[in-house]
Amino acid sequence: MLDAAVLLAAIAFALVAVELRDLPRAILAFALMSALVAVALYLAEAYVLAVFQLAIYAGAVSILMLAALHAGEEREEQ
Repeated sequence: MLDAAVLLAAIAFALVAVELRDLPRAILAFALMSALVAVALYLAEAYVLAVFQLAIYAGAVSILMLAALHAGEEREEQ
């Protein structure tokens, strides 16, 4: 039951990330979706994969997206 709730929440955040026009909020929704996928993997006893999901996607990719967004905003001001 908990697995289904986590996966439904992950799907909901994925849809929110795709539909939002506000890019920082879309990146936050993507990070939350990635974290929920990591929780689902942990519940499925794929512990190593859950750690990589959390570190790479919820962490590194989200920070990379925010850095690219910040760099793009600086260029528009000049």
